[in-house]
Amino acid sequence: MKKIAFLQNSTSNKVLLLMGFIFLATILCNPLQAQNKSITVKGIVNSEIGPLDGVSIYLKNSKTGTVSKADGSFTFPSQLKAGDVLIFSYLGYDKQSVVITETSSYLDIFMKEAPIDVLSAVNTNKRYKSKRSKKN
Repeated sequence: MKKIAFLQNSTSNKVLLLMGFIFLATILCNPLQAQNKSITVKGIVNSEIGPLDGVSIYLKNSKTGTVSKADGSFTFPSQLKAGDVLIFSYLGYDKQSVVITETSSYLDIFMKEAPIDVLSAVNTNKRYKSKRSKKN
């Protein structure tokens, strides 16, 4: 009788141990757990002429941002998560959006010049006429 109770107790312990291991593995391998990882993002912003000073770098749909230094380097002031989007903008250059991944701790951004559009033409048919009164 004691042997049967001991065997049943041993099997129940094994089942509980196995269930505990499966529960622990489920929690540790949860993909949502990986998304909570904070990432510090650093990098450099370049163009055809070299590093760009003063490029605006901000997190999409927030008020958090920074600007690049004279050598083009930057460090984003807050921790980011995988899936966040950084926007890079600079006058005369096209805006760029970068989606942060788990391996995005260092970014090397290359900005392309934006085409310049002329919105109107100079009117050369009229002669210039001064509005000042002539003094003798």
